[in-house]
Amino acid sequence: MALMLVCGAPTARAGDGDKTPDPAAATCHPSFSVDGVNLSAGTAFLLDMTEPPSPSNPLAVRPPALFWVTALHLFGPNGGLAAQIASQDLPQHVTMKGCAGNDGQQWAARRTLAIAGAVPMATPFRDVAAFATDAAGSNGAVRLLLADKAAVVGDEVWVVASMGGDGRIRRYGARVIYNGPDALQYAFVDGTLDMRATSGAAVVDGAGRVLGLHLGGGKDRGDLLGMAVPLDRLRALIGAAK
Repeated sequence: MALMLVCGAPTARAGDGDKTPDPAAATCHPSFSVDGVNLSAGTAFLLDMTEPPSPSNPLAVRPPALFWVTALHLFGPNGGLAAQIASQDLPQHVTMKGCAGNDGQQWAARRTLAIAGAVPMATPFRDVAAFATDAAGSNGAVRLLLADKAAVVGDEVWVVASMGGDGRIRRYGARVIYNGPDALQYAFVDGTLDMRATSGAAVVDGAGRVLGLHLGGGKDRGDLLGMAVPLDRLRALIGAAK
C-alpha cells in the first residue's frame, strides 16, 4: 500500500478511576505561528508523561510533563508550507498559538520541543512534534496516558479526530492489521471516513490509553487503512526530549 498522508476545570487522566474519560476531551484542532504566519493544520492531543510516584518516596514532588502532540510533517508542504522545517529547528520557527476543543475550549502551549531523531514521512515512522504545556494551558482537557503495552494484530483501536464532516472530534473504530517497530497499521470499520486534517491524532485502546500517533492513510483493495507512529517509538522520542 502507498501511504497517502493527510494533514492537516481540574483535568482528568485517562485510565484514572472506574470510568474511562472521553479521549475526545483531550483532542483539539491546533493553530500555529510559523515565522509570524498563521497555520491551522492537523489534530493534536494532550499527553501526560509525568513520572509515576516512586515506591521509595511516594510523596516526592514530581514535575508535571504535559505535551500537546501532533505530526511533524504538518510543518512542511503537507501543511501548506513551502519547505519542511526540521525538528531541531522547530523552536526557532514555530509556536502553538492555541488548540480548539469540541465545545469551544481554547488551550495553549508554552514551549516548542526539538525532538532528536524525529523526521517526517519516513519509515520507521518518527513523525512526531510536541509542545510543552502546563496546568493553566491545558485546563479542562483530559490528560491521556501512554498504554502499558503495544497493540497486537486483531486488537480493536480508535482514532480520535474529526472525520465526519462536521468538525466535531469523535472516536472512530479500527482493527490492528500490523504492529512492529516501524509502524502501527489498522483498518477502519467505516471505509467512507474523510481523513483530511487528522494527522497528529491519538490512536487509543478501550481504556483511552495512547497506542500510537496517527499520520494518515489511504485505500487498499477496498479497505481504508491508517498508519501511525507506534507506541514504543512515540514514548522514546518524546521521553528523550521532555
